[in-house]
Amino acid sequence: MNYFLAQALNNQWANHRLLGACAQLSEADYAAPRTGFFPSIQATLCHILEVDRYYLTALEGDRDGQIKDFSETLAFAQLMHNQTRTDQRLVAFCEALREDDPARSVDLVRADGVVRERIDRLLLHLFEHQIHHRGQVHAMLSATHVEPPQLDEFFLDCDRRFREDEEQLLQLDERRVWREYLPG
Repeated sequence: MNYFLAQALNNQWANHRLLGACAQLSEADYAAPRTGFFPSIQATLCHILEVDRYYLTALEGDRDGQIKDFSETLAFAQLMHNQTRTDQRLVAFCEALREDDPARSVDLVRADGVVRERIDRLLLHLFEHQIHHRGQVHAMLSATHVEPPQLDEFFLDCDRRFREDEEQLLQLDERRVWREYLPG
């Protein structure tokens, strides 16, 4: 199986669920001060997007692009559009990985200079980052009128009935996940 593609597709699905719940908020509730690492749902979702864009730019080999300021405060509709496109980029990147690619290194532009990082480690970091901050938004939603969505599912056969509609909407074909890496 392509582990990284499985994570990217699960990430896309979880973001879809979370953003679907957040779409029920008013812009005022979206931006309202809340308790969390970031002070609002808006700030947390914008941070997730910012970090996704930064690491994807690095993974795609664009050193100059990493220097761009990715931090933006976005209205919900724009954030949802941008996150959806970024999730699709991450899925495409992971689907294109070949057997030796995860061990390759890419340049990561940091405040104190350029460092080399392995693709597999950057991807694992990125997925962990997403899970961490989605959980914070989930907790913040608990203080609103919107019920937080189920986010801790993966692609288990026994849970398929709970995700069939979302899989069709996202055009998520699990057969893409459960395959071997393609040869070099």
